[in-house]
Amino acid sequence: MAKHLHALAWRPSAAAFLTAAAAAFPAAAENPCSEAMKAIDGVTTWSALQKTVRDYGHCDKGQTADFFTEALLRVYISGWPKVADAGPILEQDAAFKSWLTRRLSNPELSTQDTAEMRDLAKSSCPKGQDKVCGELLSAVEMGRALSAPDLLLLPAPTAAPAK
Repeated sequence: MAKHLHALAWRPSAAAFLTAAAAAFPAAAENPCSEAMKAIDGVTTWSALQKTVRDYGHCDKGQTADFFTEALLRVYISGWPKVADAGPILEQDAAFKSWLTRRLSNPELSTQDTAEMRDLAKSSCPKGQDKVCGELLSAVEMGRALSAPDLLLLPAPTAAPAK
């Protein structure tokens, strides 16, 4: 019996493990998923999207995932003139950048949305924002290659000459 107890002595207790896990994920403990959809619904900027992903990213599944997708599309497409705001966030927050890349490369995004995101990043990149536009474009094209490889062969639309 003493030999059996000695063999178990090296194993950490479940309580110690759970305490460590709870400490590692404080946002999950503080922000239950029941509040996630309301928070996500109000996202209109890159910094708000980053904060919401940080606070509620653990809820990014099921119906809540659809809300995250809508928020991302709202910020990316409707908020395109402020894409420069994404640059510093992507440089400083590797977890958010990983989340964003995963979302933009999701082959389940509609081809209409990915086409619009691709066109914005390729044809409407604000001056000095080549790096962020390139990162966004790369992620979107990765998803398009997975879902519809033939779409990558289509050229991006060109702007009509000014009159």
